[in-house]
Amino acid sequence: MRIGLINFNKKGVREPGIPPVPPIGLEYLADDLEEDNHEVALLDLCFVDAADRRDAIHSFVQDKELIGITFRNFGVDSLWLGDDQFYAPQLKTVVKEVKEAKNVPVVLGGQGFSIYPQKTLEYVGADFGVYGPGERALRTLAANLGNYSRGSVLQQPANLEITHKRHLINYAKYFAEGGAANIATKFGCPFRCNYCVEQRRVLQRRSMDRVFAELKCLLDLGAKFVFVAEPEFNNHLQHCLSFCRGILERSLKFEWTGYLYPIPMTEELVRLMKTSGCVNPCVSVVSGDDGVLRALDNAFTVKDLRRIAEWFHKYDFPFTVDLLFGGPGETVETARRTIALMEEMRPAVVGMNIGVRIYAGTGFAKRLQAGHFETRGKIYGYTEGNDDLFLPAYYISDMAVRDYLMEVCDSDSLYRLFGYSGFGGVNYVAARKPALAA
Repeated sequence: MRIGLINFNKKGVREPGIPPVPPIGLEYLADDLEEDNHEVALLDLCFVDAADRRDAIHSFVQDKELIGITFRNFGVDSLWLGDDQFYAPQLKTVVKEVKEAKNVPVVLGGQGFSIYPQKTLEYVGADFGVYGPGERALRTLAANLGNYSRGSVLQQPANLEITHKRHLINYAKYFAEGGAANIATKFGCPFRCNYCVEQRRVLQRRSMDRVFAELKCLLDLGAKFVFVAEPEFNNHLQHCLSFCRGILERSLKFEWTGYLYPIPMTEELVRLMKTSGCVNPCVSVVSGDDGVLRALDNAFTVKDLRRIAEWFHKYDFPFTVDLLFGGPGETVETARRTIALMEEMRPAVVGMNIGVRIYAGTGFAKRLQAGHFETRGKIYGYTEGNDDLFLPAYYISDMAVRDYLMEVCDSDSLYRLFGYSGFGGVNYVAARKPALAA
């Protein structure tokens, strides 16, 4: 079967300060499909101007028998970036253009799709969907297409037994525009942060032999910097230690980064990350107030945050942090405590966001709907006719917190508020700029 994979990208590569992200999921899908002797091709809309997309899609789909589209981001989780909160209408346009060009089955997948699979499928007019890791699910669908009714969403475990060849994407284009190669060593996340769409997803770990065979492919393609594309790099301590040791044992020379949860962290992990080439990892600090952390079901405390900062500074290892303000119990006073903690921790960049996006099915949404949190005057975005929370809605405990954070940003360039003063939310890029310019 001739299968076309499309990388949906709302804005393309010309987003100031935001590096283009290679569609790693599509590349993983291609390897599985090719094992079943399917012919696979990629249309990467990241590098197609909006005015040219219709023609590019029309040309691409003509000889295809099945089209898969990745929907990686449902939208940007910021109340202040109104045009970027909800990408489903743009996805609907792409599906429509595919269907106008040829009556071919369209399958949706990707992290954004997996937040609202059935609703997204219906909204954009696609035919099938794959939820979560899609390698086995899309392979099954392609082999048995006639056995599934329109509207079916398939879910199967990731294929952990394959070595990905990383041959589908034009990495030279991504590198030229500041993009980084990426790799996944595992899927899922066991943590229970109640606002996160990844909460409590089954952890599936890949073998390190296969990870490093894939990593070699990326390095052979010219990658000098690799992003470990996982919810939290350290959500399985022994696995991430093995990754660091594997780099050192193989004497590989490249820089890499990823996201970290404050626990489990050890001094050994910090040391090995530094010596194996990690630069500017981003720690999901969330808040510097224990009460706010508890309300969001984070499993760590301020004491944990102070300890890991000591380890980073002991090894002269710059790190960045992400903060989320506006959750239940957040006030200007708690925000001040968080900023005071940042002054103690001394990260290279402090990325901040205000407003908890309310996603259906998360612990946060369930508690909110059950009346556990005060909501009067605290819900923003689409507040009417949005019971399923498909449209963007945000919880902000006290809007005065935003005014305080803007003052903080105006007085110190260390602090960057998502959606304010042009900050696009990518901390490791912001942290690397001074070094690159030197």
